[in-house]
Amino acid sequence: MTAPFERERAVAEAAVLRAAILTKEIQAQVNAVSKADATPVTVADFAAQALLISALHAAFPADGFLGEEDSSALRSDARLRDQVYDLVVSSAGSSASPAAADGEALASPSSVDDMLDMIDLGGAGQGGHTGRFWVMDPIDGTATFLKGQQYAVSLALIENGREVVGVLACPSMRVAEDGGIYDDTVDKDGLGILLAAVKGQGTTIRRFPSAANASLAGSPATPLPPLPPAASPATTATTTTTDLAGLRFVDCQRSTSTNHGLVRTLAGRLGARYPGLDLWASHVRYAALVLGAADAWVRLGARDTAVFYTWDNAGAQLLFTERGGRVTDFDGRPMEFGAGRGLHANRGMVAARADVHDVLLETANEILAAEVAAAAKGQ
Repeated sequence: MTAPFERERAVAEAAVLRAAILTKEIQAQVNAVSKADATPVTVADFAAQALLISALHAAFPADGFLGEEDSSALRSDARLRDQVYDLVVSSAGSSASPAAADGEALASPSSVDDMLDMIDLGGAGQGGHTGRFWVMDPIDGTATFLKGQQYAVSLALIENGREVVGVLACPSMRVAEDGGIYDDTVDKDGLGILLAAVKGQGTTIRRFPSAANASLAGSPATPLPPLPPAASPATTATTTTTDLAGLRFVDCQRSTSTNHGLVRTLAGRLGARYPGLDLWASHVRYAALVLGAADAWVRLGARDTAVFYTWDNAGAQLLFTERGGRVTDFDGRPMEFGAGRGLHANRGMVAARADVHDVLLETANEILAAEVAAAAKGQ
């Protein structure tokens, strides 16, 4: 008897690994071009999305898709289109192109038009609350990708608005000697890590010490144990309390869409440093939570019009919750991944180890209510 979603996970892992190999090869070439020239990442983005969707569409033809890219730029620029197709063909035909764990070969676009159509399956996707669709971010972290730093390739299967499969490759990830994850501490020789999870089945990790010989068969999946508590008990002569001063927050100070002041106040109230980790790509921040390098990520839009996109979050949250983390919005509700291309049904996010989630949620809402009251009083 096979486990639920076994084939979906196998195909997803192989498809993400193929995209990771492609993007890492392109990243190695980036230093040869001007940092202002975004062509390498543009080509890699399109090619990776085409390969991801092509493999999944052939394996699961009834499923829908939701991706960041559409093919309009390629249809209006023949030179760029041909660059992307050449990369797709060379990657699909490479001897290093992986197969699924059961040996199932991955499909690839059969022509330029097929490639464009595959990309548009994602670009036109809107998700939905019923049925199945795949969400992908072929390169999360464009700015750091161009610098030769951390980035991610993500893929998730959503069923009836909830994550059921998540796969995340961090092709440049190397954990530092102090246990931290930093944008500029990279795996130059290997292919980093591949994280995967199925709802109710836990999270696994694969490590690829050699980028040239990266394979699923050669890098067995290792189950990750449940995360330990984030807080430590602080005992006095009369009582035992919870010490949150050592709580490690992860965030991105360069982001203009997040209310950093609220989270800074939250950390200050707990006596914790903020941020403990500062990482550019959303999925790399999630990886820090999954790997235990951070304990919490609290996020609220800096303004009412701020949009947090589905492809920046789907799948990675499952990786964290399957290790024992907890993720809700500011109203304590689960994230609704069927709401469309953005997480419009949710207000903010609190992702934290289970033992500290509720106190972070309660305290963040108290601070937010005080901010709102102060603003109203000042009008």
